Amino acid sequence: MNLGTMNDTQFYSELVKKNIGVYSQEEQEKLRQSRVIIFGLGGVGGVQAILCARMGIGHVTGVDPDEFEVSNFNRQMLANVHTLGQPKAKAAEEHVKSIHPFMSTHFIQAEVDETNIHDLVKGHDLVIEAVDDMPSRVIIHRTARELGIPSVGMSGSPPNRGFVSSFFPDGVPYEEVLNIPGKGNRIIDEDLKQEVAELKKERARYSVTKGAPQEWADAYCRGEVGWIITPVRAMLIATFSFHEAVQILVGQEPNARAPKAVWIDLDSSTPVEIRTAPPEGWNYAHL
Repeated sequence: MNLGTMNDTQFYSELVKKNIGVYSQEEQEKLRQSRVIIFGLGGVGGVQAILCARMGIGHVTGVDPDEFEVSNFNRQMLANVHTLGQPKAKAAEEHVKSIHPFMSTHFIQAEVDETNIHDLVKGHDLVIEAVDDMPSRVIIHRTARELGIPSVGMSGSPPNRGFVSSFFPDGVPYEEVLNIPGKGNRIIDEDLKQEVAELKKERARYSVTKGAPQEWADAYCRGEVGWIITPVRAMLIATFSFHEAVQILVGQEPNARAPKAVWIDLDSSTPVEIRTAPPEGWNYAHL
């Protein structure tokens, strides 16, 4: 049977038949009926969009404001000479449609802020957060909680560290377990936005104690260079966060329901483990 002779049902059956046995027919049908939104379509979110298509998720919304640059090529699986200069949202949508042409999609080139986040998130079953800046992360997870939607969050730091955790409307809030300043306040005040954004500089300085170059951390804190990340770290974070997403969608208990987290450190003797936050919560600078 070739693609030209397949209808939607026939194609879907062929697409996901290797999943059955790991997941039941009933669980796969839940995935087919699921609506997922991914914020960020770069090194982590771009992989997650691809995995949604290959896993048989029924609908995916993708949100990203940027276009592809050559510096993205080292880790972003949608970045290549053919997509250079294209909006990440456009390239991601075309790619997932090339895998699953019957998939429902809505990909948007947009910044996330307090004015548009509610309309973007509503109507979905799960939120996957894969953005770079801390204010946007807070806005995304808080809005998901307000709308009664679970969310999966991640973080990655040099040299080879990652953090993944899942947040539920009736569970511990993202801002609380990560000790984010201004808990509960909308991030529209520029001073609060800057205070939250500054947390990433603390992460850069802490990363030096884990093997990151001091010169890079100093330059990052001065605003002269960007965050450093390898393809291996991006792929690992994407894989573990997507697994959390699938477990939630099919009704299984995820590995890292907050305050638990998947803790990745490839330079340690236990490169991947499930940890529970200490009583005072996670120190965001150490993630």
